[in-house]
Amino acid sequence: MLLQYIDEMGTDVQLDELNMKEVQMRLPAIKHKWVGRLMRHKSKIKQLWVKKVQLKNDLKERMKQESKYGVSEAGLDKLIEKQQPVVDIVNEIQENELVVEFLEKSEKILSSISFDLKNLVEIIKLETL
Repeated sequence: MLLQYIDEMGTDVQLDELNMKEVQMRLPAIKHKWVGRLMRHKSKIKQLWVKKVQLKNDLKERMKQESKYGVSEAGLDKLIEKQQPVVDIVNEIQENELVVEFLEKSEKILSSISFDLKNLVEIIKLETL
């Protein structure tokens, strides 16, 4: 997903003399698209944290019932963290956090495009004089 976003962002921020007006006209929609994605990924991370907690609680109860020996809470937590479903959720959280970091940095880039457009217009004016 991150690689797809990187490619798409490259296309969205491509700016030259020929597409200045088009980029300026589409800029609010482009910003909306990327902020929407940022918020969806942040929401997904929260959902995954809730899912992880629920899964850990379910696994803890099951392990307590199936265990023939008494296991400390700390030992049980370590065992649970190594279970594949928990590892999968942790990996998904990390992937989404990386995407969120990219989207937050992209938001700054999109904010500066207006200045870039203004500078490009000034350069064109100077070249035509």
